[in-house]
Amino acid sequence: MPATRLTRHADTLPGAIYNQLQAILQRAPDADRVALLWRDPLQPEEQVRQIGAQTVKLVWCPSELAMREALVSHDDPEKRSLEKQGPEKLVILANLDQSQLGKDVLARLWKNEPQRISPWRTLEQLARVQTIDPRLTRHHRWMADALLNSFDRFEGHIVFGEVLDQETAWQALAWGYLDYTEAKPELPALFRWSLQESAKRRVEALPDSMRSHLGEWLQPELPRTGEVVETLLREGHAHELLAVGLACSVMYASELEAAEEMTAQVIYSGRGRFIERYLDGRKFSPSELKTFGREAMDTAQSLLRHQGLKAISVSLSQAEQILASLDFMPALGISPLLPGALMQRLDAFAANLDKALEKGGKPPLVAQAEQAWEHLQAHTLAHETQRHDQMRRAEMALRLLRWLGQASPSVTGTAPQMLSQYISDGSFVDWARTQLWAGEDHEALARVYASLSEAVAQRREQQNHGFARHLPAIARGDSLPPTLVPVESALETVVAPILAKKKPTLLLVLDGMNEAVHRELQEDLAAYGWIEVSEQADPPPRCLVSALPSATEFSRCTLLSGALVRGNSAQEKQAFAGNNKLRQQLSTRFPPVLLHKQDIQQPGSGGLAPEARARIAGTEHKLVGVVINAIDDQLSSSSQVVVHWNLQSTLPMLRQVLEAAREGGRAVVITSDHGHVLDHDSQFSQPQVETHNGERYREEGAPPGDQEAEVSGPRVLTASQRAVVPWSEKLRYTKSRNRGYHGGGSLQEVVIPLGIYISASDPAGMPGWSELPRSLPTWWHNEPQSVNVDGTVAEAPAEASAKAGRKAKKPAEPDTSMPDLFAESTPPQSAPVEEQEHHLSVEPVDTRNWIDDLFASPVFEQNFQRAGRVPVTNEQIRRLLELLDQGKGSVMEAQVAKRLEIPSIRLRGFLSAIQKILNVDGYPVLKTDRESRTVVLDKESLKLQFEL
Repeated sequence: MPATRLTRHADTLPGAIYNQLQAILQRAPDADRVALLWRDPLQPEEQVRQIGAQTVKLVWCPSELAMREALVSHDDPEKRSLEKQGPEKLVILANLDQSQLGKDVLARLWKNEPQRISPWRTLEQLARVQTIDPRLTRHHRWMADALLNSFDRFEGHIVFGEVLDQETAWQALAWGYLDYTEAKPELPALFRWSLQESAKRRVEALPDSMRSHLGEWLQPELPRTGEVVETLLREGHAHELLAVGLACSVMYASELEAAEEMTAQVIYSGRGRFIERYLDGRKFSPSELKTFGREAMDTAQSLLRHQGLKAISVSLSQAEQILASLDFMPALGISPLLPGALMQRLDAFAANLDKALEKGGKPPLVAQAEQAWEHLQAHTLAHETQRHDQMRRAEMALRLLRWLGQASPSVTGTAPQMLSQYISDGSFVDWARTQLWAGEDHEALARVYASLSEAVAQRREQQNHGFARHLPAIARGDSLPPTLVPVESALETVVAPILAKKKPTLLLVLDGMNEAVHRELQEDLAAYGWIEVSEQADPPPRCLVSALPSATEFSRCTLLSGALVRGNSAQEKQAFAGNNKLRQQLSTRFPPVLLHKQDIQQPGSGGLAPEARARIAGTEHKLVGVVINAIDDQLSSSSQVVVHWNLQSTLPMLRQVLEAAREGGRAVVITSDHGHVLDHDSQFSQPQVETHNGERYREEGAPPGDQEAEVSGPRVLTASQRAVVPWSEKLRYTKSRNRGYHGGGSLQEVVIPLGIYISASDPAGMPGWSELPRSLPTWWHNEPQSVNVDGTVAEAPAEASAKAGRKAKKPAEPDTSMPDLFAESTPPQSAPVEEQEHHLSVEPVDTRNWIDDLFASPVFEQNFQRAGRVPVTNEQIRRLLELLDQGKGSVMEAQVAKRLEIPSIRLRGFLSAIQKILNVDGYPVLKTDRESRTVVLDKESLKLQFEL
């Protein structure tokens, strides 16, 4: 009789006995005096057990005489009475077969003979199958014992049908012993299973017979990688399957030998040690281990998308430890997923950025920094939410490097030239460098950003110094082009013409907003469906020009009064409501109305007050003005909080006001009263006279210094109509250190942003007005060196891109470990123009296949027809999918807009139209993440939905 493991049914009752009795009592509930042929003594020799709903007494009988006594005792009414009726069933265990027992004993036994314990027969009864696959009974006796010993763990989970075949038997064993619940051994499922805490313990507890036959389970379903998995399981690496696979994705990467980070000798030495340590010295072809690594990478990225970084963090760490122990750390940067690879790419980006900055932004060095940025962007973890700010800073740094590499902006131009240049170019510079001031965790990048910020600040100081020559003319009120509107003329020049078109209007004044903040907000305005419009199709840059000093008490009252005056909020309301130029366009019953902070904010919350919402969303008052102080309030604080201006978190009141304006079908004029400079190494200058001095202006005291300019004239609204204002952003007259200041004469403060917007859903629109495409400086986005006819970049920057600072790669040599004797010799491919879009993918053949399969799918065709008239073509969908595949399922919205040549304002609608086609029946195939501004493709869901 084979040795049998104890099961959890009873600490001392062998599982084979339990399972045999369970099968007998299921088939014959009335069975009594059952004798089982059993070799080993039972400990203790008498036991009372519960078998299902039956209570049985088990007795070990070493002889025929002991069996007679057990039978007599069981049949004796008096003894049963003394035992309080005792168990209903008697089970005798003895190592005596039929030939060794008398006929009187046999006559009393159930079925008149001892029952042999047949594991297959018992299993057949327990599983309720009609027959068992002969392959099992003939060659796999061990499997019957293993199935019986784990029957309680998989019972109810496995559907056996009429025949217990080998595939179902292995499914039951995997469930019972490994807690692997999939129907078949699939590599992605095995990787996920290996992440369980119990994976290693379960493999170690496998019966030797099952351990030695694991290959029969794995290799039929995994012909290329099954033997690798089997070896790793046997060698005790069950809990490291995913980590080992991720390590293989680096050690056997196609570009490893051409990367030049490691010599061939070091590579082969490391691979040899890996095989000895993890694969018991067994020889596997590089292609098998490469496939194993690629599957691990795909699984890890899928887990990352669906469950987050926490699900794979341990495996990522283990993979890096494996690579470190095998001296593969120099090649870690190849991985698009390992955290250490991201650090290496950040190091490379910092080094190239620093080198280019040191050499004054020479184009070849900037190009190397561009390559480093593309390589950094190709890393999956770079797009994680927690890395969003870091990547945004890196992108801004690269933009500033491009800007520095251009010819220096003129510092001797006219006032209109310098104002226009700041609107179209300088404001973007200030937006970018503000992001760098937020600080950086990466040490090398932090040093480079400090140097970069200093270089940009020096150029900004030169521009502001040049602009200081024009401050006296601005103070006098010298004429400016129509697009550069003095703040006192804004109501007449900007607002009145809109009202003349009978368009309800909202004048939205964001106190303290400079042009850089406006540029940042324009991204969110477009995302929330607000279109900037203009009377001209392609107008020059436009803005308001602040009164002097550029402080709230002067410039805001001037804006809202339509005249050069100094006043408070009460005077602003009175002057706004009584403005003759505006009242001529409006009903006398509903004059202009101005709402300040106390009017729009609901007491006790940050929400929009119902009265204010009704006024803005209503149609009675054709002109409503709203003042929002959130930006100015933030500047007045000394907090070191990093602020990213947006409608969701930092300016929720603005979002609510805009939604009310959308309901009312209003055109929205977004502007400010003045700009501001942020505190960055500012110096306190003590005025000689304390009275009538502001943060960034002084009325009395010493003559202007090197960083100051004296202004006088009708647009200087101090009592004496003169003031001294600093043109440098580094000077302040207040001891308290705030986040930002205003009142001075820098471009950042004098230029007041101006934009006129309508809702994209407004059916009335603005007849005769044109949508104003967002104009970005040429340095804001890198122009690709080679562009296909469809606008896409000819060469993907992901895995195939050169690493930062790397020498030119040698052509990758083919893997000669297993040569293909039947391969035809083909010359290096040079794709014609019409085929260049395939270069967007790291693996062009695979990419072409699955996308072509998608378009050939009847489900896709049905969904396309069901979606109705959507403003997208199959070619646009293809290009988007290729871009997403290149980015491993994730790509920034800005990159989509650029590569597909779609205006940013139209991007949301474009993606929504594609989602109608791809996201059917609840499968989130294509998603957009508003917070990180990324587009995400779930390829697994796509293949499932479209039956690929």
